[in-house]
Amino acid sequence: MCTAPAVTIASSDLRGFLDLLRRYRPRDLIEVSRQVNPKFETAAILTKFEQSFRFPVLLFRSVAGSEYSVVTNVCGSPGRLALALQCSVSDLPKVYAQRSAQPIKPTIESTTAVQERVFLSSHVDLGALPQLIYHMDDSPASYITGAIVVARDPENGKSNLSFHRLMIRDSNTTAIFMARGKHLHRIYQKYESQRQEMPIAAFIGVHPTCSLGALYTGSADVEEYDIIGGLRGSALPLARCVTNDLNIPAEAEFALEGFVPPRERVEEGPFGEFTGYSSGTMLVPTFKVEAITSRRDPLYQDILSGHAEHLLLPKLSMEYELLRIARDVAPTTESVRLTLPLTAFLSLRKMDDDEPRRVIDALLANDIYVKQVIVVDADVDISDLRQVSTAIALHVRPDRDVSIKPHVPLTELDPAGDPRDGLTSKLGIDATVKSCSSRRITKNQIPQHLLDSINLSEFVKAE
Repeated sequence: MCTAPAVTIASSDLRGFLDLLRRYRPRDLIEVSRQVNPKFETAAILTKFEQSFRFPVLLFRSVAGSEYSVVTNVCGSPGRLALALQCSVSDLPKVYAQRSAQPIKPTIESTTAVQERVFLSSHVDLGALPQLIYHMDDSPASYITGAIVVARDPENGKSNLSFHRLMIRDSNTTAIFMARGKHLHRIYQKYESQRQEMPIAAFIGVHPTCSLGALYTGSADVEEYDIIGGLRGSALPLARCVTNDLNIPAEAEFALEGFVPPRERVEEGPFGEFTGYSSGTMLVPTFKVEAITSRRDPLYQDILSGHAEHLLLPKLSMEYELLRIARDVAPTTESVRLTLPLTAFLSLRKMDDDEPRRVIDALLANDIYVKQVIVVDADVDISDLRQVSTAIALHVRPDRDVSIKPHVPLTELDPAGDPRDGLTSKLGIDATVKSCSSRRITKNQIPQHLLDSINLSEFVKAE
């Protein structure tokens, strides 16, 4: 069992983490010195690597139209997340769970790197940022994809962190997409109901522990800055914003400060999302940027939507939360994996034949991003889609083991959903072997000691 004692992470900012890569995983960092086009080319280069089953961090030193270097795919491999948390890849879920359960409150610093440069009012220019466009059917307006937004609940004073895509509209305004029913959307509804502006800040360019902590999916009463401290093993240094009373990581590369006005909507999108499909256009609130602060020579961190980093980053947090919910209902739940978009695979050492249905109901009710739940027995490797598919094929009787939940809230990012009513349906599949079966069903097995004793080189000629 992994003990995962509290440790102080050796590198605390994005630059320090890149230095760790140069030292311990040099093949994971590729620096591109030639100038690249922000329209499609950064995305194309990363896609080409992924098609060759390589998932490096790409550091683009020269992006046409901007003075800033762009770094993308920082959290795009389990090995890099393990390096960030200083553990093995196999221990990632355990370490994340243990450290998230030991939060450490942040500190407020007076001298901060993220405010070495300050641009206010008429000097704010979002057009100076790299104007990245990723897919052919995306909006012609560029997007900020690596921004973590901080806001404060006006009722309980708790701060919230979450990733949000920002579509640049002009020099000081973006559209901001907030998923319906998620924490930031609920906070905004409270401000909007009082016809008040919601102060926010969006920071860009942080250590992977900040990214992982910002994606924590627990109770709204939990402060993500405290979770980040737990993941780091030390308090996260924060800086007070220059135009409002929110706090941002002191060692971030960029910060955008401003507010979201009430009852103002603009058209946003299309944008290619994590599902691999465009989310289409929709009406969303705006973000009025009153200040941009940064380091003297900042790195602009980008996340390529729908690719390895975008799919991997939320997994640890969502799997941790879904496993907790599942074990509240079924304590013998072994593990949960989010291998496919909007789909949770769960392995269970079930106590009775009704237990899978109870787990399915709990998970489908929990999150708009869980559209399908498939439950298998504990001897099925849920990271192996072939084994899961086989369990479905052999153990499911559709009239008995498939359940559909109609008229439930959807995520606007689901291509199959109808945004007009905000509802969809969800699917649960119980692919476990039924204990009440009148037939004796056992899985084919070969003695393990015999398998262990076989050396294939004995039967294969050396080439």
